[in-house]
Amino acid sequence: MRLRALFAATVLAGGGVLLVLPRADRAEALNCSGLGTQSAVSETGPANLTLPQLEVAKQIVGTAKGMSITKRGTVIALQVARQESTLDATAVSGRATGTFQQIAPGPANAYAGYDRTNTASAAKGFFTVLVDRVPGYDVDPRSNADIGQIVQASGAGAGKYAPWQALAESLVDVLYDGTVAMTCETGQTGPMAVNANGVEVGLPPSAGIAGTVKAPTAETATVLAAALSWLGTSYAWGGGTASGPSRGIRDGGVADANGDFAKVGFDCSGLVLYSYAQVGVALPRTSREQHAGGGMVVPWPAALPGDLVFYGSVVHHVAIFLGVIDGVAYMVEAPQSGDVVKVSPVRTGGDFRPEVVRPIPGKGPDQHV
Repeated sequence: MRLRALFAATVLAGGGVLLVLPRADRAEALNCSGLGTQSAVSETGPANLTLPQLEVAKQIVGTAKGMSITKRGTVIALQVARQESTLDATAVSGRATGTFQQIAPGPANAYAGYDRTNTASAAKGFFTVLVDRVPGYDVDPRSNADIGQIVQASGAGAGKYAPWQALAESLVDVLYDGTVAMTCETGQTGPMAVNANGVEVGLPPSAGIAGTVKAPTAETATVLAAALSWLGTSYAWGGGTASGPSRGIRDGGVADANGDFAKVGFDCSGLVLYSYAQVGVALPRTSREQHAGGGMVVPWPAALPGDLVFYGSVVHHVAIFLGVIDGVAYMVEAPQSGDVVKVSPVRTGGDFRPEVVRPIPGKGPDQHV
């Protein structure tokens, strides 16, 4: 049976949004701000989205960033996807398939050679045609809807795309670079803006400690900022993709008892995977795989910010080393079911592994002894 109304957004006075997220037995209303403004209501009505639709939107945004597509281009894609498939990656109508209802082979074979029900692949096809047909799309004086029509050549015409622009702009404000933070009363926040200047990353107030982290490379600084931007987000076992938080899955145990299958968030390796994906580094999905194939193994005393910290003789947990602040080594992690993404002191007892994995080569002094 298809999921319906798992994530509803109703604009409230003052620009807040009432988000309805699923629980195992019923929907739970959360009073949130950030996703949408009064302008996000048009003749289409309130911005109603399901959690799967939000995940599709995240994948479109993530693909856009990876291809250096501007915010305007991302907005156009979201407008088109909302109209063509209601942000449903599995939508099929005759030969038209997927998020953008693409018909292979498409212009210059742009829609051939991949699974069109894969949102990231479909978005890459859309953006390829956008750049080819409207190379100056970012400054083109035509409307977003007109540009979307040039890409799609839809028989329904450009007018069908126009009503979704406010919603698309709202999603881009939250998902593209965190210029607007989404905050819910449950304590889940993110993405929030994190100040990264070159190799220096300022710790946001929600880190619980003040200071600046100096990364070994600018790329690594981006990784740290990406992880910190989701502080306060729920732990969800199995949650987290290259595009951001995602719905958790069942484990038949502790995660189920905490309702992770009904939460949107990160597990430990999902947070690591997402953070490194923001600089184009594709890590394996699980903590065990990240330990085995995530990069260079370095002794713990030589760890640098951005290195991966592991726990377990058989690896069961991973975190991202932040560095030493006031004599204390810190990491950012999604710790366990029932918790949230947070900054924690590195726990060097118990089943701590005295080594780190370095996905991005970098030089710098040992951070601690």
